Amino acid sequence: MKVFPPQLWRNKETLYTLIAGKCNKCGNIVFPYQEFCNKCKSFNISKIKLSGKGTLISWTVAYQNRPGFEKTTPIYVGYIKLDEGIEIVAPLTDVDESNLKENSRVEATVRKLKSDSTNGLIEYGIKFRLV
Repeated sequence: MKVFPPQLWRNKETLYTLIAGKCNKCGNIVFPYQEFCNKCKSFNISKIKLSGKGTLISWTVAYQNRPGFEKTTPIYVGYIKLDEGIEIVAPLTDVDESNLKENSRVEATVRKLKSDSTNGLIEYGIKFRLV
């Protein structure tokens, strides 16, 4: 899979941190960041950095992946409620399946997402791990 350095550079703010928007009118938090509030429709939004800490509500595991990505299985995915109140679906990493339990604390960490076998570039991004 191709990794494009210019695209990574343009998206570096959102690839390595969790950035949301906070409405200055009603206080609603919008994730991922967008320039308007989906609650009150205001365009008065400020960027905020989320803590990256939360609670694992539920999780699932996939043992099949698309061709070319067989080495990355199994894939663990969690439904996570961040401390700011936002609920997201995100990949889990460093998983020992016997330790996965609902209501476990998790935190965001930067891990390898994919690599480009033609030029050796690696793309990193956010995954969550148990605390």
